[in-house]
Amino acid sequence: MYKNEVVDKYTSDPEVKLILVQVLDKLNKAQHKNILTTTNFLNEQQRALAEILIRDNGNPSHTFLGGYEEAKRTILVFLPDYTEPEDITEQADEFLSCIRAEYSQTHAPTHRDFLGAIMGTGIKRETIGDILVDNSSCDIVTVKDIAPYLETNFNQAGRTKINVSVIPLNEINIPVEKTKTINDTVASLRLDSVVASCFSISRSKAADAIRAGKVTLNHLECNSIDKSVNVGSRISLRGMGKAVLKQVGNTTRKGRTRIVVERYL
Repeated sequence: MYKNEVVDKYTSDPEVKLILVQVLDKLNKAQHKNILTTTNFLNEQQRALAEILIRDNGNPSHTFLGGYEEAKRTILVFLPDYTEPEDITEQADEFLSCIRAEYSQTHAPTHRDFLGAIMGTGIKRETIGDILVDNSSCDIVTVKDIAPYLETNFNQAGRTKINVSVIPLNEINIPVEKTKTINDTVASLRLDSVVASCFSISRSKAADAIRAGKVTLNHLECNSIDKSVNVGSRISLRGMGKAVLKQVGNTTRKGRTRIVVERYL
């Protein structure tokens, strides 16, 4: 079976199919030659699909690296049989670098400014990991071989001049994301009920959004309104943001289930 046919069952998106074919190539090369292979950065949806593909193909030894534990964009590393995942995690700086851009708080650039400026240097998006913008600095995770180029050619974001240096991965500054804790009750742990609670909309509007493909559950599109949601599940509603189901409590006298949701602002 051709590789394109293999990945057809995971997505209909041509761009994602191409990425999954590349993942399959790296998987096969690692297995057949018993060597370490790596991909470029995957976003959360691409990673989730890659993990399914890997499980369907024997679940060979692999790990994901993003520069820090909760990274949203990660590279995928397939391992030879003589290497353990924890060994690679400890040696992440052999694969990744971090660029720190410092600037005046008066004219702080946005995430979009930084991404646009990096793309303007000719760097491809898939070689860039998370872009972590804070008040007076921005840490940008990259594949290792492009860091020297950015250090030399990346000097402005938007209209703001920046000072760039390479820093160790263990010095990455991770901005604290603003969240809101929601204590609520739901009729059940069906996806439509939980989405309605997370984003303060009616259950019928939640169901419409799910059917329209606007909702992802654990980074994958889910069109089933009665899909059960588990503690720790990550939910995203296009145009409304994202949330995590943190806790499921006891049942009220009226038969509703108590939940605690953390919504990102």
